[in-house]
Amino acid sequence: MQTPPILIYFFCYAVVFILSLISKKESSQRLIKDDGSISDNPGNIIGLHIIGILWLGLVPVFVLKLQVLKSFTGNGFPNNSFLIIFLVLLILVAALAIKAGKNNHQQFANSNHTDYHLPVSFITSYFIIRTVFLFTYELFFRGYLLLDSINAIGTPLAVTLNVVLYVLLHLFNSKKEILACIPFGLLACWLCILFNAVWPAVILHISFSLLYEISNYQSHFTNSKTLQI
Repeated sequence: MQTPPILIYFFCYAVVFILSLISKKESSQRLIKDDGSISDNPGNIIGLHIIGILWLGLVPVFVLKLQVLKSFTGNGFPNNSFLIIFLVLLILVAALAIKAGKNNHQQFANSNHTDYHLPVSFITSYFIIRTVFLFTYELFFRGYLLLDSINAIGTPLAVTLNVVLYVLLHLFNSKKEILACIPFGLLACWLCILFNAVWPAVILHISFSLLYEISNYQSHFTNSKTLQI
């Protein structure tokens, strides 16, 4: 008897939820912490991201024989008016990310923390792996899980379930980040339903995350020591 896809999704989700708990205990949730300082265990973050790529990307794709390209691109070129809406939202999200990153660094600059920066080889590897992780993350949440849930329980319940699971995965982060997951999760779901594709959520999430982290981290290169990892 074949295992229902939804059970595979929830098993993969459970593994990643446990990883989130581990990252909390190991202080490996983010490269840049809420106070603007660098994570105490930056090497662990890359390892946890690779495991996340495995369980959110490779496992469901190979076990369920999912079509990655079709889920990502959808069924054709989107309507021009939809593209304009998306571009406006993307610009707003990018502006918010840069502003949040600079504010976070300013908080760090006003603190008594010692300023360090990571080796260029590490930071390059981190951002590459981080990008791949976010791609598989959105493909899993707003692609496979959302679309299969819509077919099974309808759009309203599917979106509610998706956002709840998304928020729970950030349960070990700051209260501010948990609350931010609600509107961001709703927006990502809405865009994917509107375009019938996952690429809007992928671009939105990667853009926000990388712009926030880069704007937050780049100032660590100024008058700082290299952190040995």
